[in-house]
Amino acid sequence: MQYSVPTTTHTSSLPTTSLTSSIMTRTVYLLIYSSPLFPAHWALWIPSLHDPTIGKRLHVEGDASNGFEIAFIRNYVLDVTSRPHQSLPLAEVADHHVLDVNGDGSPSSDSIAHDDLERVLLSVPAPGASLVSSSSQGPRKRVQIQNCQTWLSDAVAALVEHGIMNQSALQIIDNAPKN
Repeated sequence: MQYSVPTTTHTSSLPTTSLTSSIMTRTVYLLIYSSPLFPAHWALWIPSLHDPTIGKRLHVEGDASNGFEIAFIRNYVLDVTSRPHQSLPLAEVADHHVLDVNGDGSPSSDSIAHDDLERVLLSVPAPGASLVSSSSQGPRKRVQIQNCQTWLSDAVAALVEHGIMNQSALQIIDNAPKN
């Protein structure tokens, strides 16, 4: 599947978190909020350069009955959540593809792209309603339920396609816990 993203160049004067072959990179993590009964919630987490306990969480919010919306949670404090979760390093991304947007420093949510990575994420449509009510009329057929995992898998594939993430990110997504 081909995703179309406007190309822009962004340069950053922020310090780096790692140096790989003389390219400054940022680590992008896969957050997994496990559940014994339901599919795990997946999100991307990118720690801030200035304070690694704060960062941005990029994901879709909603449910299979009503559909999902893309949400970029900025100034998110990962350690404050009471939900059990794990974080897996997903990819090293060139620093110029990621921008920290601090605003006034308080947590906020939007779906406005401020960097290349966010532009690609917005190019991948959030899943619509895919769970069919048992009382609905019409022919019965098996539905493919789409959720945050579906979207994040497609989003990572688009990031790989645009050269923002390495191909190895797809294998990490494929092997990530689903519950």
